[in-house]
Amino acid sequence: MNIKRGILIALALYLANFLVGIIFTILAKKYLFFFQNNPTLYWIITISITVILTCIASIWYFNKKEIKRNIKESLKLGLVFIATGFIIDLLFFIPASISHEAGLLIEHYSRPFYYINLVLVIISALFIGSRNQNQTVIKEKSSKKK
Repeated sequence: MNIKRGILIALALYLANFLVGIIFTILAKKYLFFFQNNPTLYWIITISITVILTCIASIWYFNKKEIKRNIKESLKLGLVFIATGFIIDLLFFIPASISHEAGLLIEHYSRPFYYINLVLVIISALFIGSRNQNQTVIKEKSSKKK
C-alpha cells in the first residue's frame, strides 16, 4: 500500500466530509421543518454523503496504475481512512471537549450511526477496490478473444 498517498487522500476526504457536513448542517437548520419530524433522515443523508465521498476518494487512490486493486488493499485503504479521521478527531475534539464539555466527545462516539458510518467507509473502499479489479479482468479477457 502507498501509505503516503493513502493518508493524503484520507486528509482530503476528511476535509471534504467536514465542509460538505457544515454546508448540509446549515441547510438542515434553515429547513428545520424537513428534519424535525424525522431526525434519522438527517443521519441517513449525512452517512450517504460520507459513502459517496469515500467512493470518490477510493477511486482517486486506485487511479494510479502502480497500486494493486484488490480486497486486501481496499481494506487497508478503508482502515487508513478511519485511522486518519480518528486521529484528526482526537486532535480537534479533545481540546474542544476539555474546554467546553467532556460529554460532547462521549456523545459523538456513543452514537450507533457513528459506527454504522465507519463500517460503511470500509465497505465503500472494499467495493471500489474490488470493482476496479473485476473490470480489469473483464477487459483483459475480452481483448484476448479478439
